Amino acid sequence: MEKVVIRNARKNDINEIMNIEYDSFDEGISESRNAFLNRILTFSDGFLVLEVNSKVSGYISSEIWEYLENIDEKMFDLDHDIKKVHNSNGSELYVSSIGVLKEHRKKGYGNLLFTELIKRITKKYKISSMILTVSEKWNDAIKLYEKNGFKEISRIKEFFEDDECSDGILMRKYI
Repeated sequence: MEKVVIRNARKNDINEIMNIEYDSFDEGISESRNAFLNRILTFSDGFLVLEVNSKVSGYISSEIWEYLENIDEKMFDLDHDIKKVHNSNGSELYVSSIGVLKEHRKKGYGNLLFTELIKRITKKYKISSMILTVSEKWNDAIKLYEKNGFKEISRIKEFFEDDECSDGILMRKYI
C-alpha cells in the first residue's frame, strides 16, 4: 500500500517539481523553474506537493487574486510573475498549475491535491470563488474540475502553444 502525504512545497523540492512539470506538459506549455520558485516563496500556503512513499510525485500551485468579472486574459499567461497579481486579501483563488507523474495518474491523486488545496485555503483565507484555465484537449482535467463544481465561463483563443494552438477554457466555481 502506498503511503501518501500532502505538504507545503519547499524550495528544495524544485527539482522534483520540474520533473513532474516536464512529465505532465509539453514544451511551450510547461512553466519555468523561476516561476515555480517565485510561487513557493510568495505564497507557500498555496503550493502543495504530494509524496508517494516519500517521493514527490505531484504538485498543485495557486495564487489569490482580486475577483474580476471582466477578466484580463494576460493574467493567465504562462510564467507570469505571481508578485504582480497575488493579493492575500483577495477573494478569488487562481489554481495556476497541477501535475502528477505519469506513473501515479488515474489513482485519484490529482483530485486529492485539488480538494486538499481548497480545504486549506478556504479555512485560512476569505475566498468566495476559484478560477483556472485548462486546455480544451485535456478531457481528464476538465472532468476533474467539473466534478469539483467548476463551470466554463469563457475561452481564450489559441492560448496553449501546443501543436494545435488549442483554446484555453476559463472555468470558475463560486464557494
